[in-house]
Amino acid sequence: MDLLAAVGLFAIQALLIAPLFMGEFTRYRGSIEAAYITDARFIVDHFPDLSWNPLWYLGFPFEWFYTPLLPALVALIGKLIDDVPAAYRIVAATGYALGPAALYIAAREITRSRAAAIFGALAFIFLPSISYLLPGLQGDATAFSGAALPPPWRLVALVEYGEGPHVLSLALALLALAAGVRYIRQPSGTRLLTAVVAVVAVALTNLIGVLGVAVFLGLVPASERIGGRAEGRYARLFVIGALTGLLSTGWYSLGFIRAVFGFSTPGGGEGGTAYLWLPVVLIATLVAVAWLDRRLPEGGALAVGWTVVFGAIVVARQFASVELAPQPIRYALELDAAAAIGIGIAAAWALRKLPALQPGRVRAVAGIALAAVFIAVGAGGWLTVRERLAPDVAWRDWSERRVALWLSQHLGPGERAYLTGDHAFWADVFADVPQVRGGVDFAFSNPWWAHVTYQVNNGTDADISQLWMAALPVRYIVVPGPASSEVYRDYADPKKFDGGLPVAFDEGGVRIYEVSRTGDPRLVVAHVADLATPTSAIDRTAISGYVKRIADGRAPIKLEQRGLGSVRAEVDVREGEQVVLRQAYDTGWRASVDGRPAVARADAIGQLIVEVPAGRHVVELQHGVHTDFIAGLGVALVTALVWLAISVRRRLRHA
Repeated sequence: MDLLAAVGLFAIQALLIAPLFMGEFTRYRGSIEAAYITDARFIVDHFPDLSWNPLWYLGFPFEWFYTPLLPALVALIGKLIDDVPAAYRIVAATGYALGPAALYIAAREITRSRAAAIFGALAFIFLPSISYLLPGLQGDATAFSGAALPPPWRLVALVEYGEGPHVLSLALALLALAAGVRYIRQPSGTRLLTAVVAVVAVALTNLIGVLGVAVFLGLVPASERIGGRAEGRYARLFVIGALTGLLSTGWYSLGFIRAVFGFSTPGGGEGGTAYLWLPVVLIATLVAVAWLDRRLPEGGALAVGWTVVFGAIVVARQFASVELAPQPIRYALELDAAAAIGIGIAAAWALRKLPALQPGRVRAVAGIALAAVFIAVGAGGWLTVRERLAPDVAWRDWSERRVALWLSQHLGPGERAYLTGDHAFWADVFADVPQVRGGVDFAFSNPWWAHVTYQVNNGTDADISQLWMAALPVRYIVVPGPASSEVYRDYADPKKFDGGLPVAFDEGGVRIYEVSRTGDPRLVVAHVADLATPTSAIDRTAISGYVKRIADGRAPIKLEQRGLGSVRAEVDVREGEQVVLRQAYDTGWRASVDGRPAVARADAIGQLIVEVPAGRHVVELQHGVHTDFIAGLGVALVTALVWLAISVRRRLRHA
């Protein structure tokens, strides 16, 4: 019966979002889904050469690109159907449709009430989100749908903003909640395995989802009705958390964690922060859940606790500009799920306890009527939004695609483009376009890209921008003007380069300016080791000195690109010169000179240099995965093997 209900809920939700399963792209070009499609396309086009990605952030280690589960699924399906964007549509829509079914399973487990689970799932599908009590979200959703009672915020997050990984991770988190409750209530090896696999799946899908599933499961032991002694419940939760953490090191390497939490942008961007008040909120909520547990219907205290924690995260940011967690507004999705479970519990309790509804037939009729009310409340919003979910059939005419294809045809080997806004996000969906920016801003080795971006977009000095373009090396600067379809309008002055650079492309409100080539854009032999690091992106003396040295340098005698992160060059080096690979330095690079190991390091602006003796030599550069990534894989593998050995031993002893 429960399986049938879950399948039915999945089918209802899938029917409501049916247009999202079709086509390649929606009309919402401000969506960050471009990053995930790009990742999947990169995997399909370049597998297994995936150590180094030269397309974003002056080159970066691909293991930092994001959490891998969704892009890997998209890449697999995209390879099978030969259409990566269409594969993303299928995976993202399926993740959304899975949400109500997962919520039903989770609510059924914590409440042990089929009615509460059904009403919770229907509320999740049809009722306007509780997060619409926040004025900003409600106004955004109304503008998106054109309805006074818009569909759930989860739909807006997926379609308009491209939160495919978060939406999928929420469904997986609810399944992990159900599995975790089942194990905590009545432990077994199989239930532990199911719970850990589900939580690891969340961790490999979305960074925001990690805290979400931690809150969902973290409050469970405070409920006495789960069963058993309190210390036993917390011990089982600890086992789930410890195994999940050890297995997740297979992706969450120390380098990845540093990249995520150490990122900040010039001009006040969000970065790693000690969110000291969140533990206080969690501890207070644990106490409240324990106190409320026997005073509310089963599962009610947990639903209240989840709503309080996620609500505090979202409300504190919305009304007090206090960040209890990273990117707090995004936890509106978890808040809505918690509130939907609470609504389901309240509806089932009312049907069961109100004296007027005690006769079984009356209760059944009242339940059907209440379900009809839920559906009627949401039907209008779903009807108005359906057209907005349809694919954009004119995507081949997008400015972002036309610019990307033009760049791919005109960029020479080693040359880059400077793009910003949604043109930067979408460029590598359509073609391999090396650029200064990218789609996941923490995934960089060379931090200068962020400072350069801030200066180019906001600074008034066009000359210093051109110097940076010559240094990096950028051949074309893409500038969307007021008449373009650009969503973000990043340029403070779109006319900044008029008169200073020749225009190579002018179409649809977008201009592409051409920058003169400075040195070989792939590899240069030049004297750069003694140059000072710029004090900022507007340190004209330092950056002009660097550009002059590169301009005075020489190209290699012969250069062979053996892969995305593999180069072999024959060079003629004079005394005091170095070999400069014009890509970002990263600790994953290994260098050799005439077959003997050599030291690779960063130059003044973060590009890779190798010290080479004077004379003619063969320099080889190879990028490999980081040692900490391999160590993390080792920890995950050892954990899995030890766990397997313990499980087999127990089974043999029982046998």
